[in-house]
Amino acid sequence: MWLTSLTLQQFLTVNLILLAGSVVQGAVGFAAGLFGIPLLVLSGISFPDAVAISLVASAIQNFLPAWKLRREIDFRRALRPMLIRYALMPLGVAVLALVGRSSKQLASQLAGGLVLVIVLVQWAWRVRPQPKLHPAWEWLAFGLGGFLLGLCGMGGPPMVLWVLAHDWPLNRAKAFLYYIFATGVIPQALLLWVSFGQEILSAMLLGLAALPAVWLGLTLGMAIGQRVPDQHLRRVSLAVLVAVAISALLAPYTPGQAR
Repeated sequence: MWLTSLTLQQFLTVNLILLAGSVVQGAVGFAAGLFGIPLLVLSGISFPDAVAISLVASAIQNFLPAWKLRREIDFRRALRPMLIRYALMPLGVAVLALVGRSSKQLASQLAGGLVLVIVLVQWAWRVRPQPKLHPAWEWLAFGLGGFLLGLCGMGGPPMVLWVLAHDWPLNRAKAFLYYIFATGVIPQALLLWVSFGQEILSAMLLGLAALPAVWLGLTLGMAIGQRVPDQHLRRVSLAVLVAVAISALLAPYTPGQAR
């Protein structure tokens, strides 16, 4: 198990990254994976292990809010999106297995590129909220969300955009998203275990060991979110995500990284 060979510095680095990602999650309600996974890859952790670590951290970020808002969840409405997501998740994990066996440079660039595309789409796509969307958008959003969740642990943005396109009350929208995110944790963990075997369990244990940092980050982030206007937080968060994405894209070309 590579966990036994982890140095104190590496362990502290993982905790610091998850702490920072949880601050972002607590403050703006999304982006912990978008923030953390590229940084974990840049710190020397393999892409699959970074996804597994982030997966464990996301459990506490979604299960607890989903439970608190459980009375707002329309379980019947969430069933089809959840099944669509499950159907495409194995394909994403299969592609992740191919990427995971490639070079760290490729993994770094893939993580950075995906984050950059996701941020640009979130920034560019503005839809007036409406009561109902065409079913094709549901299949696209949750199919793509399931694929991206399996591939890189960053499947939230397409689904967030779909939810924001509805004129739902805030608590209903948040409850729906937290429930959908939470229901993906166990299937993704099982798929990662089947695809990568016992080695991925070490990464999950590392994520479990870092849960105190995740909890602290969420607490700090929620406190910040109550005091700073939402639009300012989102602008700063998106700027940080873009910087992280560009760093991941350029990492293979920096001195000491290029082959």
